[in-house]
Amino acid sequence: MPRMTYENIQKQIERLQAQAKKLESTHIAKKTKAIVQVRALMKKLEVNIEDLHTADPKSTETKKTQKTSKKIPPIKPRIPVEAKYRDPGTGDSWTGRGKPPRWLAAHMAEGRSRDEFLIKAPGVSQSNAANSHEADAIANPLN
Repeated sequence: MPRMTYENIQKQIERLQAQAKKLESTHIAKKTKAIVQVRALMKKLEVNIEDLHTADPKSTETKKTQKTSKKIPPIKPRIPVEAKYRDPGTGDSWTGRGKPPRWLAAHMAEGRSRDEFLIKAPGVSQSNAANSHEADAIANPLN
């Protein structure tokens, strides 16, 4: 690569400016040619500028475009689920769905059972709650 001197950089700038000027003149020539063609077509079809402004773009849509538009199904609202487990220390709760929260995972790592944190239904004794839980397990073995 030749050594970059001030003179070399100036020559390179001049070459690039000449190239840019040539590209610009080519672009202008193409643009002028396109304008002449558009005007000739407008004259042939008897279309004026106002016709272009008042034309309804929706009226030019094809039936295919209208048929292929997809309907988006409505989003179903999420139904809140009652909490099934509660941390007695902080009052944090968990529905039993998804990944167990950190507080429950920490208690389980200490060797405690998940059942210790079950929220008991009002009016149900602890022995009835345990029996109810066992009955649920027997009735629904997959849950």
